[in-house]
Parts: sequence; structure tokens; C-alpha cells
Amino acid sequence: MKKILIATFVLSCSVVFAQQTVVVTRSTMTGAEFARIAPKITDKKIYDQAGNVVDSARARQMIKTFEYEMWQVKPAGQTEYKHVIIRVNRAAEDKRDAGDKQFFWPKSNRLAEGTTLDLSALAKHIDVGKLGGKAVVLLFYIGASGYKNMYDGINDAVDNSIDGHKFEVIAITHLDYASAKTAQKAVPILNAHHVVDAQDLTDFYETERHAVIVITNTQHQIIYAAKDGPVMVPRTLNKLLKTL
Repeated sequence: MKKILIATFVLSCSVVFAQQTVVVTRSTMTGAEFARIAPKITDKKIYDQAGNVVDSARARQMIKTFEYEMWQVKPAGQTEYKHVIIRVNRAAEDKRDAGDKQFFWPKSNRLAEGTTLDLSALAKHIDVGKLGGKAVVLLFYIGASGYKNMYDGINDAVDNSIDGHKFEVIAITHLDYASAKTAQKAVPILNAHHVVDAQDLTDFYETERHAVIVITNTQHQIIYAAKDGPVMVPRTLNKLLKTL
């Protein structure tokens, strides 16, 4: 069975020839580049691994749990790829995410894991006093292009845990109000405080105009940070929010 994970934009491989290992450096690609190499699915229905059709609304709820993923699969004996819901192999996923993590660390020392998030710059934009005793999720966004799947997944992760009121999500962008409004209409970031036209914050946290996520614990110690929208971000956020 051949599998292609939808919206995975990080490529890497290690190929062995006669006991000599050739390592291909990881690189990223845009959504348009990925679309060119992805198989063309003509069947719009969604299937389970047994080949049964799954209602699209049910499939959406299954994916929202982060226990399932949507794959493009060409089962044995079939000539076309299908959209198939597959249960996540958690052990393999955790191992893969741990290996990938180093490629997505933000360069900023202010966002290093294990440090306490400096809220002083944020105080110019929001009432940071209301963050006391709460975890903080900072989302630095640069526009709608290329990150729809990541933000959809982030919205799911937040929605799965928001009833506990143990965290706050702050969406930050350097974009002006009109541009930020357009970006949010295209790819909404839900359940968040929005801070726009905030070049001072992107400069302070040294994001270098990358899409960055920062997650803290309730003492505001950074427990996770990543840039450039890797596919692991939503599931990592979902996992961490459930531990609060």
C-alpha cells in the first residue's frame, strides 16, 4: 500500500546503497509545489482502511480528535488513489516528531524552550495581568498562504481543550489591519486575542517574519516552540493543552 500524507511539506530521506548511506538534506516546499507532485484524486469520497465510505462530517470529527489522519492511499489491487482515514500510529508519530523538532526551532533566544516568556513587550498591546496562572499560546502569522492546514489543526486543538479556561491564545502579526483582516477571512485563527500591525512584537521576539508558535506552561515557561508550520504543530499543541 502506497501512502502520501496530505499537506506534509517537509521532505527527507536516507537511502542505503551497498552499505553506503546517502542522506538527503531536508527542505520545505510551498503548497503549490506540493500540489504538483501529489496524486490527483478523482474520487471525492472518503474511505476507511477496509474500503468502506465514511461520511464526510464523521471523518472531520475523527480527524479533530488527532487519533486519525487523512492519507492519500492507493490500496493493493486498485488503480487510483483514494482519500482514506487511517488511525495514527502514536509511537511512530512521536519518534518522527522528536527527530523533526530540531529543524524547526526558532533562532530567537527569547523563544528558547525552558526560558520564561518575556511578556513586557506584550504589555503595550494587551492586559498581561489577565495571563496570570494561565498557559500562553503565541501565534505569529504572516498571512494566509501555505499554512491553512496548520491553522485549521490549531483551531481544532484549541477547541478540544478550551472549556478548561487554562490558557490564552494570542495571534500576532506585523500585517496592517486591512491585510490582517484579509488573511483572517481566508484562514481564520479562532478563539484568539488578535494583535495586528505589531512590528514591534515581531522585532522583540525576533521571529524574522516566520510563522511561529510558542507554547508555555501556566508559569509562562516555554515548553515548545516551532517555526514555518511543520505538520507536527497542531498535534503537539493538542497534546500539550491536554496536560494543563
